[in-house]
Amino acid sequence: MISPVEDLVDVLVFGDRVSPGTVTLTGHDRSWSWDVQKAKGQTGATSQLQGLDLAEFQASFYLASVEDQLAWPAFARVLESTVGGAAPKALAIWHPDLALQKITEACVTMIGGPIRDARGGVTVQVKFIQYSPPKPKPPASATAGTGTDGKAQKYDPNKAARDELNGLLTNAGKP
Repeated sequence: MISPVEDLVDVLVFGDRVSPGTVTLTGHDRSWSWDVQKAKGQTGATSQLQGLDLAEFQASFYLASVEDQLAWPAFARVLESTVGGAAPKALAIWHPDLALQKITEACVTMIGGPIRDARGGVTVQVKFIQYSPPKPKPPASATAGTGTDGKAQKYDPNKAARDELNGLLTNAGKP
C-alpha cells in the first residue's frame, strides 16, 4: 500500500490542476544575495545582505501510462497560461518539497519536448521561476546591542583578539 504522503510527493499541483505521471524536482534551493565590497588598500571585505534570490527549478514529469500521456496536453496548457498573455501571470504551485522552501507561486520558463523510452513512457522537463513580489529591504546595517552609553555598537568579531594584541604590544616595550 502506498501512503498518502508518497502520493503527494509524486505529483505537482499547479494552478488548480494536479500533474499527471510522477514528478521529480531539482534545483529548488533557497539562496540569499550578498553585496561583498573589498576593502581598498586593506585586506578583508564587508558584506551586506541584499535579500532572498528567486528560485529557478526544474520538474521532470514521467508519464508511464497512456492515461498520463493523454492528460499531459491539458496540464501543458495550464503551464503555458503563465506566459501566454500580454504579461506573465504566476500561478499557485504546491509540492511538499517546494512548501519547505517557501515557494508558493511560479511561472514557466521552458517546457521541454517529450523524450520517449523503450518501455513506452515519456519524460517532459519543465523549468520554473519563482514569483515573489518585492518586499521592503532589511535595515542597511545590523547592530549588536548597545554599549554602556546606551548607544548602539557595531559588532566586531575580532575585538577580543585586537584587544589582546594591543595589550601585548603595549607590554612589549616595558622592561
